[in-house]
Amino acid sequence: MAGVTWSVHGQVGWVVLDRPAQRNALDLDARLELAQAFAALDADPEVRVAVLTGAGGVFCAGTDLTGPQDPAHPLLVNPQRLAQPLDDFTKPLIAAVDGGAAGGGFEFALAADLRVATPRAKFLLPEVRIGSLPGSGGTQRIFHALPSAVAAKALFTGAPIDAETALRYGLVSDVFAEDEFAERVAELAERIAEAAPLSLVAAKRAARAALDAIGPGIELERRLWAELAETYDRAEGRAAFREKRPPRFEGR
Repeated sequence: MAGVTWSVHGQVGWVVLDRPAQRNALDLDARLELAQAFAALDADPEVRVAVLTGAGGVFCAGTDLTGPQDPAHPLLVNPQRLAQPLDDFTKPLIAAVDGGAAGGGFEFALAADLRVATPRAKFLLPEVRIGSLPGSGGTQRIFHALPSAVAAKALFTGAPIDAETALRYGLVSDVFAEDEFAERVAELAERIAEAAPLSLVAAKRAARAALDAIGPGIELERRLWAELAETYDRAEGRAAFREKRPPRFEGR
């Protein structure tokens, strides 16, 4: 069964994270499917905007930590950042968040151009609580998406941000009721798709230029993430997560 599905309706591309039993967390195969989906939509001249969403009332729990773990260093297993396919996408991208967006799932949402949510959406970066660090731009983009004190609290505590708070601080542009979420997201995407395609690509390039300053920070984030990848605490944190127990960190 595919972990990521995609389709085109009119001028809107839809990418669905489709591993609900794993809270749409992505394994290596699903990461490859995600990259293929965004590459195909980017190459399709009929597609003017894309929507990323999750199946089963959850957005995405990031990287799948429940399956077999490769003993090799994570950068050797997959050197590409989780959100790289989103970063490479040249057209407007909407993250439609229904349910939890945790870890890499929150980083997916942050990598999108705009975010909408349902009232049950929650956004969190729990990596420090399992001995790791957001490794796909989360430590940088969250400070552009939220006031610095709010962003720091989320990053340092791993505490979730609910939909009401996300709307109040501008992390999301809209909160739509669950029973009309798909319809309202489609309306938003179709409204964007009415614009001139070259103008949309140009507007996105200009908007992304405003965030160019985060490039060095993302590189630093990735180096720090890689350093933490070989620590005892990271291995202990992931084991504790799988075993559903509190981690016993030792600072090494």
